[in-house]
Amino acid sequence: MPACLLLAGCIEGNTEQEQIRVVLSPLFYSNVHTPSSVRALLGSQACFKFQLMDVAEHNVLPPDAAACFDPTIAGVPVHEGDCMVLEELGPLRIDFTPRADCPFPDIADRLVADRFEIEVVPGEAMRAGFEWHLERSALRWLTSAGPLPADLIPAVDEPLRLVPGVEVSFPINVIDAAGELVAWDPAQGLASESRDGGPARELPRSENINSSWLVSIGPGEHSVMTLEVGDELLPLAEVVATPAEEAASLEIVAAYFGDAPFVARAIVRDGEGHVIYGAPVAWSLVEGELALSPVEEGVPPEYTAITDECVPPPTEVQPRRAILRAQLGALSDEIELAWTAVPAETASEEPFEPNHSCMRGTNTPDEPAEPGEDDVLGDSGCGCAATPGAGLGGWAWLLLLALGRRRGRAARR
Repeated sequence: MPACLLLAGCIEGNTEQEQIRVVLSPLFYSNVHTPSSVRALLGSQACFKFQLMDVAEHNVLPPDAAACFDPTIAGVPVHEGDCMVLEELGPLRIDFTPRADCPFPDIADRLVADRFEIEVVPGEAMRAGFEWHLERSALRWLTSAGPLPADLIPAVDEPLRLVPGVEVSFPINVIDAAGELVAWDPAQGLASESRDGGPARELPRSENINSSWLVSIGPGEHSVMTLEVGDELLPLAEVVATPAEEAASLEIVAAYFGDAPFVARAIVRDGEGHVIYGAPVAWSLVEGELALSPVEEGVPPEYTAITDECVPPPTEVQPRRAILRAQLGALSDEIELAWTAVPAETASEEPFEPNHSCMRGTNTPDEPAEPGEDDVLGDSGCGCAATPGAGLGGWAWLLLLALGRRRGRAARR
């Protein structure tokens, strides 16, 4: 499986034969995947970057694709870093012809002609919407630990019911009348909001991710958000202040990467079944030992990253299990996670040190693992780093660590 970076998209081939990764910066399509035949707004600018993939090993190779392919558009050579304004409606195709002098003998014999297409479309009849990129990435790359609810990803026209005082981060998608995503240049767009019918103000951008914007709401407020792109003013989102006290139910969804637990989300709903976002959910373990950490900046505490780094790797294949609990006031839910731990591929000369976000279940038998200097082990609270993402490096870092693990299993308790 390729290395997937949730913060910056996935490192995978996206040409028709998946031999090359085409990047169209500054155009933004999705934080999850940009496929061939991508739609792009008329008048936007695309700058090309080509990365060569080893399809068999699912790895990106160090040099650019020019080492093994000659890219052309309508027979005209295209070079790394070339930019063009998309001035004509219709398809635009980049053809990749294999080079005879490819310096990678292990893959040179497997290369075939390839292509990547862009469909240039007008900006009429568009709208915008927040991209729930963590959920979409999980659906693409992870294995669900059970059935997934229909509201895992809210409808694009569903109001965001956000807990007041909580700041969250979302990428913004441009969407056509058929519901398809359209690539656009965030530098050419202006996202703004009007709270309670007041004057519009620019929506702040995330400092770390250019394609993400920061969203918040005050007590009792109602916000209407729009995205201005070129001459078009697109509806973006409606945000309604919703106190966490309105929560009436809580449900855990969890997922594996390979054969180990990887991430969980507590879906909080009000009495009418609408999702409330940003509730101060506390995570703990009923049984087992796992590290529970915040996911990344701009992601509320309904999410927790999970790693099996609290007990040493086994000397032989070993079944493991844990019971994860999420709690919000009197509401709680639990899910049982079962997986197979495998021995380390190479022996380490360093003594094993547990992750400093390790937690131990209240009903876990035997003696607790020896904590590290900064370990947080306990039977209540979230056991998380004080700063979101501290010591974690985001899901990108976790996914890289998780590469090569086998498929896991889980049963809901």
